[in-house]
Amino acid sequence: MLSSFMDKTELFDDTGKSRGFYSSKNRLNDLTGKEWVFWTRSVITKLYPPNMCHKLRSRHGGQKPPELCRDIINIFTKKGATVLDPFMGVGGVLLGAALSGRSATGIEIEPAWIDIYREVCEKEGLPVMETFKGEAGGVLDTLLGRTYDFIFTDVPYFAMDKAPRSKGAYKKTGEAARPAPGTRLRAFNDITYRTKDEWLERMHGVFAGAIGLLRPDGYIAVFIGDMFCGGEYHCLSAELAGKLLTIPGLSWKANIVWYDVSKKLHLYGYQYAYIPSMIHQNIIILKKESRRR
Repeated sequence: MLSSFMDKTELFDDTGKSRGFYSSKNRLNDLTGKEWVFWTRSVITKLYPPNMCHKLRSRHGGQKPPELCRDIINIFTKKGATVLDPFMGVGGVLLGAALSGRSATGIEIEPAWIDIYREVCEKEGLPVMETFKGEAGGVLDTLLGRTYDFIFTDVPYFAMDKAPRSKGAYKKTGEAARPAPGTRLRAFNDITYRTKDEWLERMHGVFAGAIGLLRPDGYIAVFIGDMFCGGEYHCLSAELAGKLLTIPGLSWKANIVWYDVSKKLHLYGYQYAYIPSMIHQNIIILKKESRRR
């Protein structure tokens, strides 16, 4: 449903509730002014329920809610746009693209994750997007000549993702001590980046290849969580953004913080040191500038 007033059109959802007014001058997305204001907030606190075969997708330690991916895609594209995910995992971005009426291409080195993505599509009745099995850089080389409207991905981690959360043990009152749990991120794949610098260089190489497929003035969104490891905090979001900014033509536009309200808290450092419980992830936003500023 809709009603028009000059260059603005009032849009309504399926229940008849007004979404606000959409301007025909909007070049970025299909959001109304009211929705635009909501989604320009730098912190996302919206609750995303564990649905869409969540248990199946959770076999991958870094899966993201498809509805969250849908919402991010809706911010940076219009309906019918094309999305590229060079590290698709179990396909949260591809599922989000399907939910938002966009098409997507995913690249994944581990075939088991692609199989899970396809199974989720079948169970949820969603179209299966184009997928490629292989190392991201190599597959991107085969896609030369294509153009995508948006690059959206959740990057893999390096050796830190295989480290335990704590070297000690933990216990509840009246219970025996138990070993500290390891992070589920170790389940990504068998690739090991020996150092942070090696990991950053590899991410730089992949994105340097991907940007050639992105249309001018197109955006890039990257999930990246900071980490506490080895007794110190690693601001991976800033380090990764800094590395990607050495790619000609890219500029950093925002850091969106996704506050995961469903994140389970653990007791770290109790009685001896402050260790943060990481209940947020960053979504760094970059843009491919069409001309020098």
